[in-house]
Amino acid sequence: MSLLMSGLDCHGAGVELRERLAFSRQQVLELLGWLKKQPGVTGAVLLSTCNRTEVYLSGDPEMSPWRLLCRGAGAPEGLLEPYFTTRVGEDAAKHLMQVACGLQSQILGEDQIITQVRLAMELAQEQAAADGMLAALFRRAVTAGKRAKTEVHLCRGVPSMGQRCRELLEQELGSLRDKNILVIGNGQMGRLAAEILQQAGARVRVTLRTYRHGETLVPGGCGTVPYEDRLAALEGADALVSATTSPHYTLTREQLDSLKNPPRVAMDLAVPRDIDPGCAEKIKLYDTDGLGSSGPGTPEELAAMETIAREELDRFLQWQKRQTMAQGSLRFPLFLDLSGQKVVLVGGGTIASRRIAALRLFGCETVVIAPELKCNADGLTWIRRRYVPGDLEGAAIAIAATDDRAVNHAVGEEARRLGIPVSVADCEQECTFYFPAICTGENLVAGVVSTGKDHHRTARAAREIRKVLEELK
Repeated sequence: MSLLMSGLDCHGAGVELRERLAFSRQQVLELLGWLKKQPGVTGAVLLSTCNRTEVYLSGDPEMSPWRLLCRGAGAPEGLLEPYFTTRVGEDAAKHLMQVACGLQSQILGEDQIITQVRLAMELAQEQAAADGMLAALFRRAVTAGKRAKTEVHLCRGVPSMGQRCRELLEQELGSLRDKNILVIGNGQMGRLAAEILQQAGARVRVTLRTYRHGETLVPGGCGTVPYEDRLAALEGADALVSATTSPHYTLTREQLDSLKNPPRVAMDLAVPRDIDPGCAEKIKLYDTDGLGSSGPGTPEELAAMETIAREELDRFLQWQKRQTMAQGSLRFPLFLDLSGQKVVLVGGGTIASRRIAALRLFGCETVVIAPELKCNADGLTWIRRRYVPGDLEGAAIAIAATDDRAVNHAVGEEARRLGIPVSVADCEQECTFYFPAICTGENLVAGVVSTGKDHHRTARAAREIRKVLEELK
């Protein structure tokens, strides 16, 4: 099962393209429901923010995540294809860790991304779209983001889109003290912007579609305006900030033209955009791309965030490796007393000779069936011919170690039919036990096996264990 992702973001795609793939909460749920039903998809998570849209999939390595996303969303594939970047496996996981740490944001280390990554996972779990691998990946990414926020002390303080909004408004208006600012939208981003601007001394009013005492959250010190009265509230205002999830413009050019005293500057923090781009002909208008960045960060900040992202990536990869090992059926170490027991070994080449050398340590009756034998035959019963069915009769264990696949297969078949444990040197699937690398010390014995795929690593581990056993007193 493979991990794949495709995404486009503010670094390569402008807001007019990104808003074609900007989704509300309900749209994300619907898309996840569609994605998990597609052939080859075993898990899906969709990360949709103002700055990026990224789909993470697990399953068939031949899948095209960006194409599936466009089809599910009804977006134009031909138009959007050049703006997507697709990553696979460790590269996909590494990218998410960097995103969660704020390394891929317009504003280095911006803290809203942690909530957005967590929400993406929660929505996928709500829709039963995330499998175990994606859940583990996103949990680790959230941890990376939290660590970056608490362990890396940024020179400019805790960054956010709201903070950047304040900086630009101060560039346009000077001091914000006593400036009249209307914030349209009372979601997370709107509340954050309103709170930051109010703390800067501005007189801030926030639009509300409904108000329920004790339930509607309004930043302290901010006034409220019914959403339908927003145009009247804009009359004479110094600035407008809009941050909603509305599918429609909160301010059109026609509405702006109806104002006698329109605001001097407007900040559109939404994707899709809240404010008609045509308003830029009359007032200074910033969208999410126009907000720009607050600087690349110092080398120390970048290095610290990269280290956290790498550490959490390594933890995810270790988890993934443990899962792979479990799927590879690790063998239970069972130590047998072979004293006087008949062991039949078919083969006389290099591998067979190594097996024979190991068996000499355990006092068994070793019967070797092979036309030729590369090792000393002392202490063995050597039957100088090819294997024939029936040769395993009475054996405690059997070993197939010839260079003939058909012979090895036949030995394995006979052993399984007779209920005899068998090791087949050239086919792990036909083994009922793996012949271990033997490590001995004084009155000690250890065996080392892998899942059958990494013989060199097994040999290295055996060498290290032998050193330890030899040094024990």
